[in-house]
Amino acid sequence: MNYLRTACEIARTSPGVLRSTTMLRSRSTRRPFSSQQVEPKPNPPTKTTPAAGDTNGTNISSHTHSPNALEKRMLVFAKRYKSIEEVPNFISQEKMERVRNQVRIKIANYMMIATAIGCIVMVISGKKAQERGESVAQMNLDWHKEYNEKARAEYEAQTKK
Repeated sequence: MNYLRTACEIARTSPGVLRSTTMLRSRSTRRPFSSQQVEPKPNPPTKTTPAAGDTNGTNISSHTHSPNALEKRMLVFAKRYKSIEEVPNFISQEKMERVRNQVRIKIANYMMIATAIGCIVMVISGKKAQERGESVAQMNLDWHKEYNEKARAEYEAQTKK
């Protein structure tokens, strides 16, 4: 408790010491508190990013991706480029991830539409089969009748020999 009170008092009284560094020191540090000013660390140099319109692949950064044939088709399918020949050799990884997500969503939507159309077609064909008098139960009875007739014919053929 004394440690916390001492740290708070030092933080309040000395303007040269940053409060966050004083308050966050742990007991395991055996250095005494000092009233020296803490200098901020210099920021590391930032990397230059390619221009927004630079898509021809001349400026290669660490986040570039070389698309394969399928990914080039995906880029055309997502309407990022007009043809496969126009796709550059290098694109950003972020752009490729966005295109993958768009293609995934488009394919899922097309599959949902195809499933709905398939369901409608099956309902229509089922109603037409019902009008013709076809049913699964009737088909099952017909199959059993044929099977029993074949079995009976084979049995009679074996007994006559």
